[in-house]
Amino acid sequence: MDGTVSFTQMSDRTADDYALLSEYEQEELDEFPDRVLEWLRSMDEHTGYQITRLGHSLQAATRAHRAGEGEEMVVVALLHDIGDVLSPANHSEVAVAPT
Repeated sequence: MDGTVSFTQMSDRTADDYALLSEYEQEELDEFPDRVLEWLRSMDEHTGYQITRLGHSLQAATRAHRAGEGEEMVVVALLHDIGDVLSPANHSEVAVAPT
């Protein structure tokens, strides 16, 4: 995909601009699951603890599943430390940021 919007101010945007941006957004959405999986894979390295961050996240998700939690809670448990990848110095803030 190639292209750039024509506007520099929001008041000058066009329908064609938004159509172009929509294509870029769809591409981002399509690639998002792979990006999340890559983040998880990157957490599987030794950082001084007895278990990797990925191992810890898998334990949390497994415990949530075994406790009968729903799919959303299991996924949240799996991804709860993804902030370590996105913002290592502020991962707690990333984890609790409102959506």
